[in-house]
Amino acid sequence: MKKHFKIFITATLTVVTLLTACKKTLDIQPTDQIDASIALSTKAGIESTVISIYATLKGQNLYGNVLVGLGEALADNGIATNRSGRYVNEVANVKGVHYAHWSNSYAAINRINLVLQALPNVTEAGFTQAAKDAYTGELKFLRALYYFDLVKTYAYIPGATVAAQDFGGVPLLLTPTTTIDQALTIQTPRATTAAVYTQIYADLDDAMAKITAVSVPVSRATQLGAEALYSRVALYNKDYAKTITLASDALTKLGSHVLLTPANYVNGFRAAVNPESLFEVTYTIASESLGVNVSLQTLCTTLITPGNRTTTAGFGDLVPSLDLLTNLGITVTGNGSATAAITARSADVRNQLYELGSKSPYYVECTKYIGRSGSINLDNVPVIRTSELYLNRAEAYANSAQEPLALIDVNTIRTNRGLAPVVGLTGAALINEIALQRRLELAFEGHRFLDLKRRGLDIIKPTGVTFAFTNPLVLPAIPQTDVDASVGVLKQNFGY
Repeated sequence: MKKHFKIFITATLTVVTLLTACKKTLDIQPTDQIDASIALSTKAGIESTVISIYATLKGQNLYGNVLVGLGEALADNGIATNRSGRYVNEVANVKGVHYAHWSNSYAAINRINLVLQALPNVTEAGFTQAAKDAYTGELKFLRALYYFDLVKTYAYIPGATVAAQDFGGVPLLLTPTTTIDQALTIQTPRATTAAVYTQIYADLDDAMAKITAVSVPVSRATQLGAEALYSRVALYNKDYAKTITLASDALTKLGSHVLLTPANYVNGFRAAVNPESLFEVTYTIASESLGVNVSLQTLCTTLITPGNRTTTAGFGDLVPSLDLLTNLGITVTGNGSATAAITARSADVRNQLYELGSKSPYYVECTKYIGRSGSINLDNVPVIRTSELYLNRAEAYANSAQEPLALIDVNTIRTNRGLAPVVGLTGAALINEIALQRRLELAFEGHRFLDLKRRGLDIIKPTGVTFAFTNPLVLPAIPQTDVDASVGVLKQNFGY
């Protein structure tokens, strides 16, 4: 194999590691292998680097597996089948198995900062200021997404903290690290959680102002995708007025991204691009597949095609808990046995995406990821969908003394999923119904653990054990190499 060295700068980042390119995961893009001043001096170089920043989202520790799977496993939605040994410890909330996207995310953030710094200096003929602004908008969207995925996992979420264990947010790096000397001397402490959210707000404001694409393609940042993400960020920040404003505005310009109905819901999840998706992490060629061991398809199901139990592939390591299945309206007997059978389904169309697998002992499995991009183990991953806008707004209304409007939004979700509307719900009953619909709607899309975390709730595990919100393992460990290299500046999370 051809050998070459790269400076891999992971941005907290007092450490520079010289790596040989012998592993595919390290071969990100040529912009990591040549001088940035050369790579970023042309429009083509800018585009190549921006694509590499999107591509990082496809990795195993990000949306290719862990950011999705752990949202179910660490909470109450998922159980481990132990077919391969994967996700057994995650489901048990064992210390040391948690979110692990820190280094990948900061590497991407550094590339974002490099491009933002370089853009004003590109003088190529025909590369207009409008085009540069559009790239700036995309990059600000991506930086906001990376920082949001860092702060919501590695730190407590506003309004739901354990004061004695709360050491702040994550480091904010807004200028690039470009040299070995910089990488060896930079020491960046954790910013406050409030400061991180302020920066995410600023980036999304800029993204919405400068991105030219309104709603397509969903593989790249759009105005609609940025506004939808912003509504989620504001909800996590308990900024209910902003959540309502953003979600309401986004819902006025959905275009083709309207809410799916019982007639087209299942087909929407079988299409390569879900019609409800406002931003997806997309896999376009078979070589991008993470393969039979760790792709989302093999994580969630043993099926190759929906409804066909005569062929099998993958492991189905993480499957729905009985509690989730019951709430979806699925009655199953002998789940996890050689004689498992689904004996009844409610009218909730969402339960059609859950089927018995093809490997004994048989479990009901989630089929949201089943080779939708045209090849086995290759699935585009919805990051934010139209239905979430209604759920974000419903929760914000319910927490803002606007309960009738919250009820309208939650009933919009219910009726578009085949359920009758509910009437007269107020107070805790309304909040609980919104939370239930959020659980059912977004199941196996990576939200459940973080939705419980941001509300400060204990988790009742499928085994009956309670995982308390006060347990320090609600937060993952920051990579110890970064903590050690910071010489006391970067504080490790409590309990590690």
